[in-house]
Amino acid sequence: MMPILSMIVLIPLIFAALALFTKTKEQARVVALAGTVIVLLLTVYMYFNFDSTIADNQFEELAQWVPSLGITYHLGVDGIAMPLILLNAIVLPLLVLFTWNDDRKSPNKFYALILATEGAVIGVFTALDFFLFYVFWELTLIPLFFMVSIWGGPNKHKAAIKFFIYTHVASLVMLLGIFGLYFAAWDMTGTPSLDIPYLINQFQFIGSGLTKDMIFLALLFGFIVKIPSFPFHSWLPDAYTEAPTAGSVLFVMLKIGGYGLFKVMLPMLPFTASPNLMITIMAVLGSVSVLYGAFLALSQKDLKRMVAYSSVSHMGYVTLGAAGLVSLSVSGAMFQQFSHGLIMSIMFMSCGVINSTTGTRIINDLGGLAQKMPKLTVIMVLTFMASLGLPGLTGFIAEVSVLAGSFVNLPMYVIIALLAIVITAAYHLWALQRAMFGVYNAKLGTVTDINVFQTFSMGVIAILILYFGLHPTPVFDMMMTNSEHIVSLMATMGV
Repeated sequence: MMPILSMIVLIPLIFAALALFTKTKEQARVVALAGTVIVLLLTVYMYFNFDSTIADNQFEELAQWVPSLGITYHLGVDGIAMPLILLNAIVLPLLVLFTWNDDRKSPNKFYALILATEGAVIGVFTALDFFLFYVFWELTLIPLFFMVSIWGGPNKHKAAIKFFIYTHVASLVMLLGIFGLYFAAWDMTGTPSLDIPYLINQFQFIGSGLTKDMIFLALLFGFIVKIPSFPFHSWLPDAYTEAPTAGSVLFVMLKIGGYGLFKVMLPMLPFTASPNLMITIMAVLGSVSVLYGAFLALSQKDLKRMVAYSSVSHMGYVTLGAAGLVSLSVSGAMFQQFSHGLIMSIMFMSCGVINSTTGTRIINDLGGLAQKMPKLTVIMVLTFMASLGLPGLTGFIAEVSVLAGSFVNLPMYVIIALLAIVITAAYHLWALQRAMFGVYNAKLGTVTDINVFQTFSMGVIAILILYFGLHPTPVFDMMMTNSEHIVSLMATMGV
């Protein structure tokens, strides 16, 4: 069988190296587009050959690497990873097209970092060995750090360092959890292995309850900082706001924290010594993130910073849905990751276009842009409506599934999250009304609408938001299969 997973991981990295050696912007963008389109075609092939009725890993590749340490080259993809790989494969070529006419220094490095990020993120989603998983996990930090620090805004260096410190420290704590699980399993069986499915299965046999809880909390910390969840979210607004538009979209594609919750944490949860405590921790973090992020978004004057804080709020649904431990809430949380990636991509693209055209992102300094930018306005209105949860769009499917499913086990925390709905609607409508409608601010000078490349890129994503909002089955079914498998494990253990 064709090693398709190795191909979709390695092709972006190979094309990233090729992009570095290009001499002009034209050459660099063609290489980037070619690399991302090849990954998209391979991912589409995978999607149509993926069996969404089973929760097992598919397209597996396994080879011994360092047997003495139990390290293998093990790749595979399930219904948790497949939608996220598809998300990245769709958005990245559109992102390259979105930046097609941009003028910036070192375009070869810029497009190389986009490709490297894609390869690293897909590597995390496909790795079934903790060594590979951690290597790709850390590799995602490097291109994003340079993306912010080279092409970012006025406070780019501070934002890049803050992002690196937060996420790297969390990664080190997560590594301690991996080591704890690795050595505990080695001590029990006498055989070293870093295979993820094997170690998750061995977790239940660890004798010490304290050891189990410490391992679980260390891994959980690494994932929730990456999501990010309150109170470990403060790196996100600075990084998202200071990053160039392409960098902000790449951050949105970084769904590895939520992926870790579903792939690693939930299968381990029923075997911890204190499962109810762990559920409560996740529920508190999720519900508070939803409400707190909404309040922070409401208070922002900068449009892009408002979108960044709204991301904190929306990702809170992922943690809350995971804690709900009902198949509907878990699959809804998975779908929220997919939906959030589509919606936030357009929202950050919109912020980037407005800033480059008007020279400002301050909401009160804008106004009446719909008169000058009708194409952007149509796309923005649809996307903002999706973000606030309008029925018929992807945001509604995800949030309703999480709230309705989680209410069964976590009614109090769902009520806390429900308080954010009005606030979420308020800041979206407030920003739209002041930035896009009303009297045009003549001080903005000559303003032009989005170009053909930007229209195509944003338009395709907007169509997908509408399509999956009306017909979520193509990705929701595979998520539901895996969530039912996870929840059945919980029921077996009485959680």
